[in-house]
Amino acid sequence: MHISTQTSINTSDALNPAKQTIPDNADVCIRKVARSGHISYDGRPFFISKALAGHYIRLIIFGERIIIDTAIPLHKEFSLNR
Repeated sequence: MHISTQTSINTSDALNPAKQTIPDNADVCIRKVARSGHISYDGRPFFISKALAGHYIRLIIFGERIIIDTAIPLHKEFSLNR
């Protein structure tokens, strides 16, 4: 899936997770992370994380960079007993 965007922001905001907008000249792609933790983009493999295997992630293609945009749900419980 490939989505083109037309939103204007400061390019340094593209790496700020608190910002939800994407630069004008950026493209957005969705990829599913393989069991090995890799994705493929433009015929090239990129290792992302084995922890994200099976999850869909958003790629923001900006100039000569790929920015991985994902949220990892984390739920942990610790005992406070010593």
